[in-house]
Amino acid sequence: MKYTVILNGCSSSFIHQAEEIRGFLSDNKQNPTLGYTIIFYNDEAKKDELMTNSPTTYIKLVKVIRYQPENFLEILEKLENNKETSLYIFPSDFAGSELSVRFAYRLLGSSLVSVNKIKLEKNELICHKALYSNNMQGEFALRKKPYCISIAKGFSNKKQSLKSTKYLVFKVDMTDIEKDDFIKKYDLKKPEKVIGLEDSKFLLAAGRGVRTRAKVERLEMIASEIGAKLGVSRPIAMNAWVPMNQLIGVSGAMTKPDLCIAVGVSGAAAFFAGIEKCKYIVAINTDSNASIVKSSNVAIIDDYQSVLEELFKIINSSQ
Repeated sequence: MKYTVILNGCSSSFIHQAEEIRGFLSDNKQNPTLGYTIIFYNDEAKKDELMTNSPTTYIKLVKVIRYQPENFLEILEKLENNKETSLYIFPSDFAGSELSVRFAYRLLGSSLVSVNKIKLEKNELICHKALYSNNMQGEFALRKKPYCISIAKGFSNKKQSLKSTKYLVFKVDMTDIEKDDFIKKYDLKKPEKVIGLEDSKFLLAAGRGVRTRAKVERLEMIASEIGAKLGVSRPIAMNAWVPMNQLIGVSGAMTKPDLCIAVGVSGAAAFFAGIEKCKYIVAINTDSNASIVKSSNVAIIDDYQSVLEELFKIINSSQ
């Protein structure tokens, strides 16, 4: 099946997008030589890096002024109208989901967001995605071509380099297309570089069993002292005890640290999806039957406060 990957090279998360797409293509057994990648970009200095991280060996570079959905859609429609491509694959972020739905509408195709598995059957594309907080898998049939999908978060980062691979590149300058005259002033400011939950190597994960804001604040301090990032389950985030960017799971961060210590966590499917790629999980819980206990590498059946405080003392005394 011929497919096209759409990537936003104007975004600082481009490499992460490309890695997730590679993981999706690999998991769904899609041959990288049967598709090509359209990369929107606005910085000539980053062109080689963008090509090197492309998930396919055929690349179309499209130069734009900046990221703006109306411009991207206008360009895609001009480039792809009446093409033989059956499937368009967009990244897992909000922009990818928005573009996939709107592009399908423009080309009179069909769309689905947050897809984790695909299979072509006869004249339809069978797609699977997580439903009901990741407790169920839904199956959907897309019947109108082209099929436009955005992928689910959390695909494994299949490392691949095209530096030693022959690849074919087309370059198109589309900077003359401007569908954003409503923008009167534009300024791009880069945020300070911070390590988010997705990039953390050591994670302390807290769940409903922590019980109070004060105890969460104590965990925040302990995490900082032992060199970990604090992530939380939905009940803690919804109580506004921490910012929403510390939420772990299907609707939050999909993490992959070397070590995750989970305290007061039941292990609900929606939460566990956010830590299941951790190399090593230690669960501290008073309930020996909790799901997280069965899914962890090591389980300590005890009150998390006493265990963590002892760990805190040991680390401090060794410094």
